[in-house]
Amino acid sequence: MKNCKGFTLMEVLVSFAILTTTGVAMFSFLYPGKTENLAWINDYGAELSKITLLSASTLKDTIYQHVDGNGIHWDVKCTVSKFDTETCATAISIRNGTDTTRAQHLCRFRSKK
Repeated sequence: MKNCKGFTLMEVLVSFAILTTTGVAMFSFLYPGKTENLAWINDYGAELSKITLLSASTLKDTIYQHVDGNGIHWDVKCTVSKFDTETCATAISIRNGTDTTRAQHLCRFRSKK
């Protein structure tokens, strides 16, 4: 019987496949791509617009400023339009000078007296 030292080709290939799979998974977790960041930015901007609309005591044309946990500056631009018995406000979140989300709308109705 021979004295076999070292690894077979199959063992080397299996260990290389395991290391490669683990490396790719770790790399994508540690360095997320543009798609993951864009989804986070859109969700954060939408929530920021909703919170601004719902927490504003009076609806008026204004720009609210916000700084998130990463130190990024956000502006929430609110515009108000009034109709007969309806007041509608629109909020758009702007991150680094770029509109990041779809507009959020809030309409309030009052009864005629």
